[in-house]
Amino acid sequence: MKKLLSVALAGLSLLSLSAVALADGWKNDPIWHDGLVEKAVYNATRIVYAHPRQYQMIVFTNKEQHDLKTDTKSDKSQNTVEVWKHNQIEDIPTPNYHYHYETTTHLDVNHLDLTRLDCSSQEFCGTSFKQYLRLFPKQSWSYWAFSYLPEQGRVQGTVTQSQHKIVAADSLPLYLRDFDFATKATQQVALLPDQTNNNNIKFEPVEAEIRFAGEDGDSYKLEVVTGGKTLGTYWMAKDRLHVMTRYQGADGQTYELASLSRVDYWTRHEK
Repeated sequence: MKKLLSVALAGLSLLSLSAVALADGWKNDPIWHDGLVEKAVYNATRIVYAHPRQYQMIVFTNKEQHDLKTDTKSDKSQNTVEVWKHNQIEDIPTPNYHYHYETTTHLDVNHLDLTRLDCSSQEFCGTSFKQYLRLFPKQSWSYWAFSYLPEQGRVQGTVTQSQHKIVAADSLPLYLRDFDFATKATQQVALLPDQTNNNNIKFEPVEAEIRFAGEDGDSYKLEVVTGGKTLGTYWMAKDRLHVMTRYQGADGQTYELASLSRVDYWTRHEK
């Protein structure tokens, strides 16, 4: 596993223009405008039916322009905002069928404010879906969810930012790239719960802290803590682009970076 991580980090060094300890500048690196997207592949574990399931997660990260009216990718719109698109695809085997999770986070490029989050779950039994949608120009988000599971159905509500910045747990692999690794100052956030689940779960934010937890080889360690308990530990590369190299969750969920590349996945070459 360590060998795979070393290979992945070596690839990351080639992708970056320089190795810098600070998060400053990663968002404006020219690599984000090379016409490709970042593809990170992780060896992953998730507890399903009380057993750890081994699989690979694929994460695509890129910038794109979004239409402010529809919160979707712009075509002809002149009223746009530049956002990060962070798309996590998980295909998890279980004895009878696979669980398919796709969680897409959009954050505005400059401030990493959440603009939209979508999470879908499909398996043989049915489909569930969750969404946070920014109500521009307010610091508020509409929320709706639907679970096919017995007597769950549709849930909806509104989340409004108050004292601390709203941050989605599902966005942390991207959001934590911007941690201040120079001062290592603890950050207070209002954390939206992880939505990657086929059940309807809580959607209101909880107070949380992002804490610097040391260094481990080529990575910095960050802990996300709420109510005195660590929800998860994130390892972020010391390289300029600070990709997540490893994750350990309190619930047994794990990710470990296996490969990193820049790709064009949308162009078809069929004859």
